[in-house]
Amino acid sequence: MKDKANRILSDTLHNKFSDLASKLAPENLYEDGEASETEVNQKLTSLTKKWRDLEYLVGRQVSEAEILDKEYANYIEMGKNNEKI
Repeated sequence: MKDKANRILSDTLHNKFSDLASKLAPENLYEDGEASETEVNQKLTSLTKKWRDLEYLVGRQVSEAEILDKEYANYIEMGKNNEKI
């Protein structure tokens, strides 16, 4: 039986985490300086809750670094595949 910490995310769950990570980026939270602190705090609270809900489905904590690492690995792999063409 796999340890919870070693569970690999499905592509669907990874994409949901990736979407949330993008929305949590400062430029998106602050809408390039156009959002009020209240709006930012509301978005941050809502997005953080969605992240925690996904973690509950996965059965473990998921770091933003884990999501970004997979994004980077996919990017590198796409580059390698394009070189073969």
